[in-house]
Amino acid sequence: MQIVTEILQYDKKPCAATIGSFDGVHRGHVAMLGELRAAADVKGLPLMAVTFARHPRMLFCDACDPFLLTPLDAKLQLLEAAGVDICVLLDFDHEMASLSASQFMEDVLVERLGVQLLAVGYDHHFGKPVPNEGLEQYIAIGKEMGVEVFGTHPFFVDDVAVSSTTVRRALDAGDVALAASFMGRPHALSGTVVHGAGIGHKLGFPTANISLADKMQMLPLDGVYEVDVLIGGETRKGVMNIGVKPTVCGKERTLEVYIIEFDGDIYDKEITVTFVRRLRGEQSFDSINALRFQIEVDVARVKRGI
Repeated sequence: MQIVTEILQYDKKPCAATIGSFDGVHRGHVAMLGELRAAADVKGLPLMAVTFARHPRMLFCDACDPFLLTPLDAKLQLLEAAGVDICVLLDFDHEMASLSASQFMEDVLVERLGVQLLAVGYDHHFGKPVPNEGLEQYIAIGKEMGVEVFGTHPFFVDDVAVSSTTVRRALDAGDVALAASFMGRPHALSGTVVHGAGIGHKLGFPTANISLADKMQMLPLDGVYEVDVLIGGETRKGVMNIGVKPTVCGKERTLEVYIIEFDGDIYDKEITVTFVRRLRGEQSFDSINALRFQIEVDVARVKRGI
């Protein structure tokens, strides 16, 4: 997949394109790209995804809570796997945010990128917000510029139209299985193993404390999860806690994973966890022994798959 970061230097050629944040590259995105791929193949055009190096929400929010479903590098890999030939990473700034849909189509899509066929998601809008502007207006604007515009269809899972918002709602509820059904894969987090307070080691369950590679990546609801842990090219089972550890008077939210039957030194190593299921919410126990017993139960459940 060709990645374009400087559109002023891009040697444009006729293409079929769609535009969006593509956060999560979920099943709805993949279905839309499939529709565009079929239409592009009829016309013999390469498929282009126009997206953003930084999510547009971050331009208008100085202190957003973490909300990203996929860091940029993961998003690019997923777009390539979905069949994208060319990915354009726009630098979304206030100047670009002020462009109308007509200006954006003419200045960016047509003049800079050579778009001849444009797919618009069923619920997607682009350009400076205008009341009631949508697909009909984009089709009309496209005709004036020689661009064929068509709308794609929603993708449903159990009567729910899949979107990045529906994925985030599932994660907010701790329903990682539902989020996986929307995305077509488990939600994953990546980062570096750092030193913690050593409490897990004292309990007999040493944990890997994770510092996320992208601090804006969204976490599921606080609680204890069964996870798959990828480290050093090997995948192992694990039990992960997200939260403040109330039993030991924790204050800061941490990410800690106990890797079952593993005792290697992994400090400063890269680690990826993928969520399998939520075992329970975070709890405050009456004693350290009660906490230790519950961790034993959690680990046994993961080992036995119950």
